[in-house]
Amino acid sequence: MKANSKTVTRWCLAVGMLTALGAEADPPPINSAQGTQLHGSERFETVNIPLDSFEPASSPAGFTCTKSALMMGGRLVGIQSCSGANPPVWFMEGADLVGATFRAPFEGRSVKLTIEEARCHESITGPAVACTTQNLADGKAFWEYRVTAATEDALSQPLCPTGSGFALAAPHAWSAGGELLPNREHFTFACAAKNEGTANLPFFVGGGVVAKCIDWGYPPWATTFPQDVAMDYHQLCTRMATADYCGEGRSNTLDGTPLKFMGPKDAVLLNAGGLPPTLEGYSLEAVWKVDDCGDVRPLCLGKKRWDTLPLEATCVNRKLLLAPRATRPCEWMNLSSQATSTLLVSYSLFIDQSLVTFKDANNNYLTTTAVTVDTQTLEGGKDVTGIHLDLDANGVADATPFTAQRKEGPILSPKLPANIRARMSNFIKPLYRCVDGNGRYLLTDRSTCDGVAGFFLKVINGDKGIEGFVYSSVDVTSTGQRRPLKLWRSKLTVGVYATSTQAPPGFIFVRDLGYLPAVGQLPGRDL
Repeated sequence: MKANSKTVTRWCLAVGMLTALGAEADPPPINSAQGTQLHGSERFETVNIPLDSFEPASSPAGFTCTKSALMMGGRLVGIQSCSGANPPVWFMEGADLVGATFRAPFEGRSVKLTIEEARCHESITGPAVACTTQNLADGKAFWEYRVTAATEDALSQPLCPTGSGFALAAPHAWSAGGELLPNREHFTFACAAKNEGTANLPFFVGGGVVAKCIDWGYPPWATTFPQDVAMDYHQLCTRMATADYCGEGRSNTLDGTPLKFMGPKDAVLLNAGGLPPTLEGYSLEAVWKVDDCGDVRPLCLGKKRWDTLPLEATCVNRKLLLAPRATRPCEWMNLSSQATSTLLVSYSLFIDQSLVTFKDANNNYLTTTAVTVDTQTLEGGKDVTGIHLDLDANGVADATPFTAQRKEGPILSPKLPANIRARMSNFIKPLYRCVDGNGRYLLTDRSTCDGVAGFFLKVINGDKGIEGFVYSSVDVTSTGQRRPLKLWRSKLTVGVYATSTQAPPGFIFVRDLGYLPAVGQLPGRDL
């Protein structure tokens, strides 16, 4: 339980000491996908549901009844007691809860949540486990529920608009900043992801990371770990799965980003004086741990994560900035003493890259993802002080007249996994890199380099000149709007162009090129 004293909080932030909690055993290493939401319910993401608001679908006529509900691990159980009835007490679970309702505080009023359907949950880790009485009692199986939400001013709508459309019941409450709050009087509905791939090559879409972490073996109740450690691991898992580097409930990933992670014992076995920068094609992202104050933040980030850290990765609380430390990046960290610590190590495919605009003294512009980052001076976010061109991709800053001006935001990597690229093909388009003989650059959505005289496509290692991908269109009614990327032309110098979200001084608008994905806000249905 986190201390409430402001003095203690300041001390924890300043000292940043780490707590090693004994772990019983690691769940198996997992390949899956990150997400941008805790619960996957979008508008109702921060709703915590009082268990005592339970109302069964019906009560026997002529009897005075009392109603209550409780969570038994991951089991939601409704109880109805009617004096004089036969039987006097009903215990409801699974299909018996269809039609039952709960009410939760929401935006100064309340939202009514109705269970419309119940079925046995199929974990994203598989295989399916039947919801028999014994499997439910042993915690090997869970019910999941299709739930609708209704407020006084709106029609009923699905609580889980993405993923499978069903939700697990999860005990305790959550803060708006993504902090797990121990509270046995509340629970939440955690929307489940949907596999839109195959059994051998799964591709999980939508849902929330609370449900994913339960499936991955890190539920917020005692199973592999005792209760207090289980709670810590669940918080660790949700911060990791949303790439919430600042611990503020702000995601820094794209929904569906392929992820591989492991617990401390597997990480120590993998680690031989330093974590490997890549693992089975995945790049090292971060080492996550709980500190003395119960907060979860990365001990370090992998070098590639520093290099691609997007515009949105800015801590609101400046005390929580990912300031440089001797232990960063993670490739330099030795975990040999951490086998009994409560930590997770994550590897990612990084389907996004940071797009940065550079400028030289002659007012020529270059917008590219080919950068290297000096982690000793850069703290992430909008700061571009430590960002340099790395056009030959050797990890060393190039000697050029260009200096970084601004992070435009993320674009999708030209190395998108084939299954993701195929799924997104209808609404993404490539950006092509073009150059001329005078050292000028042009980033455009046309492989003809816009027909500008002297410009030609610059191909690197057979990549067809593709710098990355942007959205060709967006759903203007959805949450998480994207920023338009635009092409600009110099008013003074013929053949000088700039690609940016903002107009450089002395340039005029040519046309829109597409839209930058919004890290942390990309709805799962887009994938």
